[in-house]
Amino acid sequence: MRTMNLPELPALPTSPDECVKTYLERLPADDALWPHVSLLLTAYMAWPNDEVRRGSFVATYLARSEGSVRGEVSEMPAEAREKVTIEKFGGIGAVAQPAFDHLSAEIAQMQRKWLWVADIFQMIVDMAYEDRIALRRGSSISKAIDLCEIENGLPGHSQLRKAWSDFRDIAHLIAASAHLAHEGLANPATAHEATILKAIWVAPDAVLALAAGLQEFGLQPEATRGESLILQPDMLWRIPAGVPEKPFIVFRHLTETQLAFLNTRRAPKKYVPTTRM
Repeated sequence: MRTMNLPELPALPTSPDECVKTYLERLPADDALWPHVSLLLTAYMAWPNDEVRRGSFVATYLARSEGSVRGEVSEMPAEAREKVTIEKFGGIGAVAQPAFDHLSAEIAQMQRKWLWVADIFQMIVDMAYEDRIALRRGSSISKAIDLCEIENGLPGHSQLRKAWSDFRDIAHLIAASAHLAHEGLANPATAHEATILKAIWVAPDAVLALAAGLQEFGLQPEATRGESLILQPDMLWRIPAGVPEKPFIVFRHLTETQLAFLNTRRAPKKYVPTTRM
């Protein structure tokens, strides 16, 4: 079992509405209230199964922003400072900046896949809570991917499946952040600023509160009526225990088009080899 190592936050929002309100109020100011929490969340979300890249991202961010070596050098005698050549060229921050820029560019490329993963997870939740249709064997990853595939502008099945495989272990955080970003886009005053990354940086407490409910849902066998769990217990990056105290979940009603598709969808038949005499 893997649990995210995060600094403790003050009391988290206690409802979906409070999460959205918190996010929308902070978005215009663009303040990172708990930058170390946001930094770690970003690293987990970008590289859930690449510890080296996670560590590099956090280390280069800290080196670039804190300038610890620069501070130490400034206290040296003038003669000693002349010999510290790295300080002449910008110090450790100058070394860290290119690496940070490279890793940040990787994150920028991932954001499109994050949106696909968020759509898949949210669709699984929406199907599970939809009372206008009885799904054979319940909600599932495969049904969600099929539904996402028919939506305008989304990629093909193989791309969606690959994105889910790459980010499944952190999908609850991605879906929570995407929900807040969607609410920001729906508000004309904040639409130009709302992104998944911005949600992580201005409202990590709201992201964690929403993600806790998605985590609990994804680990329940009832969500898929006997099929494999949505989230993998041994691989999932779990939110620290007790955050929040009473998890909650957000779901949407399926559209008529989605309901019609599910009513006509049939699971593919298993291939049975022909026995030759």
